[in-house]
Amino acid sequence: MWGSDNGSVLIAVAPLVEDKRFRAIRDPNVHDAVTRTIAPFRPWLDVLQPTSGVYVMGGLHNTLRRLVVDGAPVATGLAAVGDSVCTTNPTFGRGLALALQGAVDLVAALAESDGLKLALRLDGDVRAHIEPYYRDQARNDSDRLAGLRHNLTGGRPARIQPAEHWTNFAEIRAAMPFDPQVFRAFWRVMNMLCPPEEVYRDAEVVRLTRAALASSNGTTSTPQPERADIEAALGLG
Repeated sequence: MWGSDNGSVLIAVAPLVEDKRFRAIRDPNVHDAVTRTIAPFRPWLDVLQPTSGVYVMGGLHNTLRRLVVDGAPVATGLAAVGDSVCTTNPTFGRGLALALQGAVDLVAALAESDGLKLALRLDGDVRAHIEPYYRDQARNDSDRLAGLRHNLTGGRPARIQPAEHWTNFAEIRAAMPFDPQVFRAFWRVMNMLCPPEEVYRDAEVVRLTRAALASSNGTTSTPQPERADIEAALGLG
């Protein structure tokens, strides 16, 4: 759920595409019923008035396009910014920030009159300012999808466990409601205030994250709906 301009709110449900049970959620009544299984959303649904139907969005892929291959530009005189360079999971809301970063880098690089130097400089900016967030998002989504598929079909989830001296986005997200410093570290990553690896490898962040996870004993800050509640809301109960 995202607050937006002019008193509007966006509510999105993002199931696995292969989970055919969620096809029914295109019905506005089913969508509301599913959303109501999440306790913090219920008061909002009591006061919000729908302004549209339920829209389906698919084909969400993390992509990164480089215009320099093996140290040589594929073309000179061509500069790319925004989605033509990188797209990431839209639920993280980074598209505009990544596009603006590319625009800022382009303005700074235009001082290079030589086409080859311009291409190489822009590629260096992509590697420094864009690629770290693309790679982090791709890892996050891969781990998240593995967990969802495990919940749906069983089997062992293909998760990447963090090493002893570094943490990852999933751990910080789980721990941040229980520790103020981890909370700030989480938003430094989310708001692109520093490269993700800088946060994940910060010794104090790692220590506090592991301590918060241990003390929370697997609990979550938001009550989660039961499978039976969601299936009933989908008309499967």
